[in-house]
Amino acid sequence: MEQVLDDGTGTMNLAFTPLATALAAKQPETVLLWLSKRYVRELLTALATGRLPLTHAGLAGLAEHDHPIAARYLRHELMACGILPTVDKYLLDTEQWLRRRLGELVEHPHEPLLRRFALWHQLPRLRTTAAARPLRANAKPYATQQFTQAQAFLTWLHERGIAPATLTQADLDTWYAGARVHQRHGVHGFLTWAITNGHLPRHLVATRLTFKPGTVITQQRRLALLRRFVADEHADVCTRTAACLLLLYAQPLSRIQHLTTADITEHADDLQIHLGDPPAPVPEPFAALLRQLLTNAGQPPALLFPGRLAGQPVAYQTLHKRLRRLGFPIKEARIAALRQLVLQAPAPVVADALGFHPTTATRQVTNAGGTWSRYAAGDHTPPP
Repeated sequence: MEQVLDDGTGTMNLAFTPLATALAAKQPETVLLWLSKRYVRELLTALATGRLPLTHAGLAGLAEHDHPIAARYLRHELMACGILPTVDKYLLDTEQWLRRRLGELVEHPHEPLLRRFALWHQLPRLRTTAAARPLRANAKPYATQQFTQAQAFLTWLHERGIAPATLTQADLDTWYAGARVHQRHGVHGFLTWAITNGHLPRHLVATRLTFKPGTVITQQRRLALLRRFVADEHADVCTRTAACLLLLYAQPLSRIQHLTTADITEHADDLQIHLGDPPAPVPEPFAALLRQLLTNAGQPPALLFPGRLAGQPVAYQTLHKRLRRLGFPIKEARIAALRQLVLQAPAPVVADALGFHPTTATRQVTNAGGTWSRYAAGDHTPPP
């Protein structure tokens, strides 16, 4: 290891001491297999000697061209060791995608407008969100879909000889009439930004789509799934816990994957999970399953659902596939759980306790046929 991290003077670059220590704690066979790859050794030596900048930008440039998987793995090891500052992985992936895409559009007639949309709107919003909480797994697909549909829309304008500044509502309605649902949904963010900032005429109206309430499973099926995943020892603990979190608290997988041991507290044998404020109680027998997962997680604060990359949670798609292989109806079960919860308590209370936006919870009250929203505000205590 010292030879690979030689700074060019015959000694190991001291800046990489935390990395050497972390690798020494791993299984020797795994580390030796990794170091046996020539491009991995060359990458480490380039960083240690300073030929490649020890920065996120330096690794991002390498990841785009030479060995993306090795660069990505090493980046997360360096972040976990504290050698590189921690940056959200979905933010890094989105930044890299946008840089590559913009580089391919230098000949596009509306490249300056697309560049402003990406660099002045999309990335600042993602960075602000990532500074407050981990980005969800759909952050990159959502951003890339927005950008792709913005490019397609501007290409459509160019092919018809329509300048963005002269776009009329009739032109926009014509585009809407021929576009598919995912295209109309994906372009909405760009249209709103462009109209607000004067890149398109301010009098235009961008149509907002409405979506169907979605299908759900019955309460009987939901309870049967709970009994199965609490007791079924054939499935691994992580997958069973994720299923129960979804069935009991309607948590999306994108939030479940980021839970840590710090989100679970215990007072007088009562387990609580911090999904919002106040924390939610954890009932038995799910509490016993959650304690088992806590025991496996290691010293706090540790990820409850660790992934293969150092310091990163299990990939969203990995968790999704594990549940699907077991026949778990992810979307239908989550909607059913949330509707049942808002039928038992007012939507604002459920939203605060489980970390949902109030609008999300209130919408499900209507879809479930609940009546909490019909209660008048104020004190309903009968007079003495």
